[in-house]
Amino acid sequence: MNRPSSVVADDRQPLMNARTLSPNVLLFLAIAIALMIFQWQIDANKVLHEMGDFGANSLLILDAKRLHLLYGNYSRIGVNHPGPAILYVLAFGELVFHDWLHVVPSPFSGQLLAVCLYSAAWIVTVFALVRRMVGGVVPALMFTLVFTAALGLFEPSVFLGIWFPDLYILPFAVVVLSISRLAWGRTDALRTLAVSSGFVINGHVSFIPMLGVMLIVMLAANFLITLRNPERRILSAAFLVRHRRDILVSVGILFLFFVPLILATIVDFPGPVYGYIWFGSNDKHNSLQDALAFVGLFWEPGYAWAWGVAVALMLLTGVRVASKGVLRDVRALGIAFVAASAALLFYAKFGIDRLGLVYLGLFYYAVPALAAGLGLLCLYEAARSKAKTVAAGIVTVAAIVATGNAVKVPVYYNELYDIPGSAQLYDQLRKLPGHGRIVLDVEQNGKAWEYVWGNVVALQLYARRQGEDLFCINEHWQILFTRPAKCRPEELNTPRRFFVRPMRTSNMAAEDPDFQGQGLLLYRHGRVLTPAAYTRLVDHHDYFRSILGKGWSNIETDFVWSMGPVAEINLPADPRRAQEIHLDLGGFIPEKSFRQHVDVTVNGKPAGGWDFDNFEIRRQVRIPLGPEPGAPQHIELHIAHPVSPKQYNWSPDGRLLGVSLYGIR
Repeated sequence: MNRPSSVVADDRQPLMNARTLSPNVLLFLAIAIALMIFQWQIDANKVLHEMGDFGANSLLILDAKRLHLLYGNYSRIGVNHPGPAILYVLAFGELVFHDWLHVVPSPFSGQLLAVCLYSAAWIVTVFALVRRMVGGVVPALMFTLVFTAALGLFEPSVFLGIWFPDLYILPFAVVVLSISRLAWGRTDALRTLAVSSGFVINGHVSFIPMLGVMLIVMLAANFLITLRNPERRILSAAFLVRHRRDILVSVGILFLFFVPLILATIVDFPGPVYGYIWFGSNDKHNSLQDALAFVGLFWEPGYAWAWGVAVALMLLTGVRVASKGVLRDVRALGIAFVAASAALLFYAKFGIDRLGLVYLGLFYYAVPALAAGLGLLCLYEAARSKAKTVAAGIVTVAAIVATGNAVKVPVYYNELYDIPGSAQLYDQLRKLPGHGRIVLDVEQNGKAWEYVWGNVVALQLYARRQGEDLFCINEHWQILFTRPAKCRPEELNTPRRFFVRPMRTSNMAAEDPDFQGQGLLLYRHGRVLTPAAYTRLVDHHDYFRSILGKGWSNIETDFVWSMGPVAEINLPADPRRAQEIHLDLGGFIPEKSFRQHVDVTVNGKPAGGWDFDNFEIRRQVRIPLGPEPGAPQHIELHIAHPVSPKQYNWSPDGRLLGVSLYGIR
């Protein structure tokens, strides 16, 4: 039977005990299983080849599986974050679900299931903390589910997403809840505060100063609150002695999260610490007004500011809460909201170099989401009607539905979960004659840089998972490729060295790469690039009108679309024609997950097939012409899935498009 809300929990009791463990375990299993079902249906049931941030993390996870990882995820400033706690959670999923149990089809799928366990654990911790605050299962469950529903409104990918800014949100909510206990001098959530703080600090170094700001605010609040009751004053010798065990154990737990950073600094002095100091010493030039506006961004979705104001008024006016203990605790949580807001404001003013990078503050969505739960909790506690339990049940069910609707939406970055072509390009490169690692010089070209490194990381990861250290990075090496992947000076003098460019931004009609695939073009080092003899459509409309047969639309400025399932090209006899022709083609890709396959026949005989997708929208296709290349050639492009812009609400255009032709040689 649940304790009545008027009973205040004894802060000397641990957060989890025999009485509270059963509901927590049941809730954890229910949430974890539900999230796993959604994750499986959306992404985890596929063979995935991750790229970009996820590929870079997986390179580190390979070391974590051998318990060799000391570094955290990479930072955009060129260093690793303080620790690998979250990476070890993901490594656990890959190791258990893929390597040991073989219940998922790819290593990354195992990581996605680990995210479900991770999210479920933090949500249950929120429930446990709120239950300690109010004493009852029903109001705690209502608070927790309203919190998750609000998070689903703000950032739906928080539950299943594996992007690190999403993975900070739930543990930060636990930080806010557990640190609120300090306002009244309670130490029952100190260990939870230590664990949640350790996770977010390991994930991003900026949480160190932010949590410092929060602690200062809470200690100041505690000092003011305990002016008439010094026994609860944290900054007093008597309090520290009385609660020394909780404090020492919690400090010890938090210290464990810093052990990898300490070891990394010793092994590779000065380690990441120098990078943190260098970046932190630079003036960010953000005005207070701009910093306030940045904080305000996270109160805009769903008019969150309105319920934030309502909750503030309820806390200030005292609400009609039956228990003074509960009133103290909900007000303490309000103070923690202020502390978290001050921390983000401090970060925006002094720590963020570009306030346009909104993702740097995603963790703060935890505050308006907690405020939503707190508002409903205050109304529940103020109600005198016996029907309030029924009302709470209805609200909880509605919140479950809202949360489920958010969870079932695929995360907006899952296009990066699977990049095709890694195996094909890997097979091409590993057949190169010679010994030693292949040397890659990576082009760093504005917006295309992210695309290039993301694809190179995917190739690097694929090779590592085959047990092969295939190549190293020389020019424009970054920490995201990992330190072992940086070329050594003695490796550079090799014929197995290539310059890497993105297929998306290269002039396909002017360059002929040595290798291409996975959205990348590779040119042998030292090679003088000369324009290929392409006949470009933009310059030769009449010529293309003469060779294009059925299945083409009207010629546009620099390309022509295929229409329908088959598009024909008829080349007249030409004794000077080589053994193959090259087509510069682009695919019509109406959405990120769409893939188009094209098979080619020459004079009725198969001549190859190619895929187009969001990563390889445009590519150079080589078509062999058979034993008599100089004879007339009838070429057919067979489009697997011609679709119209109208089908995807792009425009009223109802043409069934497949590929665009830019040039031929």
